[in-house]
Amino acid sequence: MWDYKANLQKNRIERTNSGEMARKLFLSYPTCAFIDDHEVEFSIRDRVRKLYQVPLSSVQVIGSAKTGFSLVKKTEFKKGASDLDLAIIDPTMFAKIWEEAHEMSRGFEANRFNDLPDANGQIVVGSGQKRFLQYIQRGIISPDYLPQGEPRRRIIADFARVTQTYQDNFSKISAFFYCSEYFFQVKQAEAINKHWEAL
Repeated sequence: MWDYKANLQKNRIERTNSGEMARKLFLSYPTCAFIDDHEVEFSIRDRVRKLYQVPLSSVQVIGSAKTGFSLVKKTEFKKGASDLDLAIIDPTMFAKIWEEAHEMSRGFEANRFNDLPDANGQIVVGSGQKRFLQYIQRGIISPDYLPQGEPRRRIIADFARVTQTYQDNFSKISAFFYCSEYFFQVKQAEAINKHWEAL
């Protein structure tokens, strides 16, 4: 079994750049959740590839399913109980969803987004729009923060069906859409830096 924690620690000691570490870990190293079941990994990634008409290499595993533990929360991955988080890295698909969101929200009007609760559970008006725009600025689209309408419903329904097929393996399967490998690397490097800082 590949020792992800030891490898991360080794690279930290060697002062590996977190961007380089992100490329190694998320785009090159094997995936912990599929270490003994590559057929399931291919099946899931290929299904998502077909759904969104992207190259197979654009569909990558992130989160605790990749490393066996959460880099930020430190929780361990558990088959059947943990989520499978995917990244779809494709500028064409990103632009398509972004354009749909712009049209559906009439230029990102605040009342077209679901308002979100704060740390105390209080709903904050305009928070959904703010969160969506914060993600867009970082080259990321989270379906959870899309404006109300068909694109959001469609993506959530897509992954609900994928989850149902693989419910013995994961509690939930979902995805983030990335504008490019650059933005993907930046986001994963943030998690790696937090992990290293906590050691």
